[in-house]
Amino acid sequence: MSPDGGRWISDQISSNGASAEIRDQSAQRLIVLGYITAVAMPPIGFILGIVVATRPSKQYSKHARWILAISIVATIVWILIFSSGVINTTDTDMS
Repeated sequence: MSPDGGRWISDQISSNGASAEIRDQSAQRLIVLGYITAVAMPPIGFILGIVVATRPSKQYSKHARWILAISIVATIVWILIFSSGVINTTDTDMS
């Protein structure tokens, strides 16, 4: 409780019962997941970047742009790696 008997802003509960702190942690987890998937699985990272961009809180919009950009660059890198044959092995001899 605040000194005047009211609630602190962070203690206020939303209409769905979640506190502001829990929603903020959820958004931060989504952003971290977006960065990871943008590099490891670019199409999924791109989709998560769009999800982050459509969040009601605009404080995460810069992250959405970076997630989208990283996923596009990672897609190009993955395509170059696969098309160059670096991962493709034609030899099955283990010795």
